[in-house]
Amino acid sequence: MKKQAISMSANEVFEKIGQEMLNKFLDNNPDYATQLGLHDPYDYLLPTGTSQRYIRDIELMHETLERLNKEVNREQLSAQHKIDWETIDLACKQGEFAFYEMKMHALNPDAFTDLGGVIFLMLTRDYAPIEKRIDAIAARVEKIPKYLKEFQSRFYESQPVKLWTETAIEIAQSMQGLFQYILQAAKSQVSPEVHERLTKAVESLQPALARHMEWLKGLLPESEEHWALGREKFEKLLQLRLLDMNSDEILSIGQTYLKEMKAERERLVKQIEADESFEEVQKTIEKRAPKTFEEALEYTRKMMKEARAFVQTKNLITVYPEDKVIVEETPAFLAPLIPFAAMSMPARFDKPQLGEYIVTRPKNIADLGNHLNYPSIKSICVHEAFPGHFVQGALSNRGSIFQLLAVGTETTEGWAHYCEQLMVEKGFITELETRLVQINDIVWRAVRIIVDVKLSRGEMTFQEAVDMLIQEARMSREGAEAEVKRYTLTPGYPLSYLLGKHLILQLKAELQNEMGDKFNERFFHDTLASNGYLPLALVRKVFHDKIRQAPKNS
Repeated sequence: MKKQAISMSANEVFEKIGQEMLNKFLDNNPDYATQLGLHDPYDYLLPTGTSQRYIRDIELMHETLERLNKEVNREQLSAQHKIDWETIDLACKQGEFAFYEMKMHALNPDAFTDLGGVIFLMLTRDYAPIEKRIDAIAARVEKIPKYLKEFQSRFYESQPVKLWTETAIEIAQSMQGLFQYILQAAKSQVSPEVHERLTKAVESLQPALARHMEWLKGLLPESEEHWALGREKFEKLLQLRLLDMNSDEILSIGQTYLKEMKAERERLVKQIEADESFEEVQKTIEKRAPKTFEEALEYTRKMMKEARAFVQTKNLITVYPEDKVIVEETPAFLAPLIPFAAMSMPARFDKPQLGEYIVTRPKNIADLGNHLNYPSIKSICVHEAFPGHFVQGALSNRGSIFQLLAVGTETTEGWAHYCEQLMVEKGFITELETRLVQINDIVWRAVRIIVDVKLSRGEMTFQEAVDMLIQEARMSREGAEAEVKRYTLTPGYPLSYLLGKHLILQLKAELQNEMGDKFNERFFHDTLASNGYLPLALVRKVFHDKIRQAPKNS
């Protein structure tokens, strides 16, 4: 009797092709696999340091799209997989633009931000016994000399940017301290065998670090002064982000918000203390702080708990019972690396979804109020956790894995800022001091839009950007200089925060108008947060698919 062939549906073929692509992608990017929560064997591997890494990613997406076009009838796919297909296609175009036109891989000679980042994650994220994590770190450190040699090959025929080369030298100099620090931190926590492996790996790395430092310094004389992307490429970047606006329109939004929020800041200052300046009121807010670090930690836990309960009571968004944020003091061995606080987001494959918010004890108790005053703590809990980044991350991690290929920074960053306003409107944040903290942050984000656009288009100097942050956002010079260095490396990202919130509010108004009495805020928040990695243009399609598929009498 002949066996009857079992034909696969369009969705099944799509999932098979997509999974094969993702497996190859992770093999090419084992450091990214670690970030996703996939550890064996990836934690013991490094990607190639050459440009081939990016070329292979682009080729892989091209191959996948070709297979999909040949083997899958797009019209037979589910709404979700149609969005997934668009996501892969968009990621391919963005990857080509980044590699062939932005060329950051051949202009920025910083080899250590990504390396240090993944090693720091392995040290801080408690996903496995410390013994296993340190052993994997040692394995990766053993491979760094080869990685650095490969990395240098990117610059055989290109001139890096001077500003970025200077920054790369600063970062490379700090790596010696990081590795020595890990050695000391691990000494009392792992077996002698694992510690010996790490010690040998760090010792063997020293000559390679020295050679790499000399190589970096040798790049400086021929480094380029010019780093701006330029108007034409910046406009193309915005188009590939699907923002449906040109840079002039985005700049105008930033300028409008800056004017309005500065006026709102002054209005709030006068409400709080009629005869005082913003700086004086800010100092008063910093005095409204717990007396001890232990009290600050407990108040943070209390605010996290209250924010979560408020969100659930008001039925604002789905929060799964098993998803939790743990608030702890930064472990002593990590304190030198985290000066204030940090939220460790749950990885895609973590079960359950656990976030860890660690807070660093200040060396001087007199500095406690600078970052751990009551108004700031309350705002941070909303922004970082409930219903902010943590909830969005936990929900998005349950969605389509193809989201992870997307660049939807306006959705991710915009969501947290939208949540701040939401929790004011719903009555969780009522204190004028907390609102002032939030409004000052909006002023800063408005400046980010203006600076991002003008820096990227080549219409503002580094120093002019620093001066604007100092004057308008009241930042320190040291803080402003660090901010602008990062802005030059990430054109289009700094504008995502406030612009994202602006676009989310626009989308909400559109859907309210379209759905009328059927609009449900819980539906809006769940859908938006569950697709938090996607550009808002694709999130809009998700909404329209859901509305179209909803029963007519619902």
